[in-house]
Amino acid sequence: MWALRSLLLRAAAGRAMSQGPARRQRPPKDPLRHLRTREKRGPSWEPGGPNTVYLQVVAAGGRDAGAALYVFSEYNRYLFNCGEGVQRLMQEHKLKVARLDNIFLTRMHWCNVGGLCGMILTLKETGLPKCVLSGPPQLLCGPTLPQNTRMRP
Repeated sequence: MWALRSLLLRAAAGRAMSQGPARRQRPPKDPLRHLRTREKRGPSWEPGGPNTVYLQVVAAGGRDAGAALYVFSEYNRYLFNCGEGVQRLMQEHKLKVARLDNIFLTRMHWCNVGGLCGMILTLKETGLPKCVLSGPPQLLCGPTLPQNTRMRP
């Protein structure tokens, strides 16, 4: 009797699950949706800037590695100095490389620019349309950068 009852319950549950409504597939997320929100917001000189600005120390600086600082708000994300290993450290801290707007270099020294080539290649690979690279005047004498990178001395 118990065997028959459990068999009937299993059959009814299987039928209900197979005939139930199918789950809707979610539309894929737009990887550059933060850029579209910034475009909707308008120019940055208008009132109504970010409510909160956060600072994250990516690399504290040491004997061989320079310091790196990630400054971000609701709209903009800046990286100060891009030494060797900064991408890995940003990944460990769960900071999005693909959302960078500006990279600022404080001086032309290996501990500040060691990871810049890899960072530029990663940004290009993610499809970021524009990332402004700002730094000292010696920056203009450096290697040729991809087209989606603007440089400001």
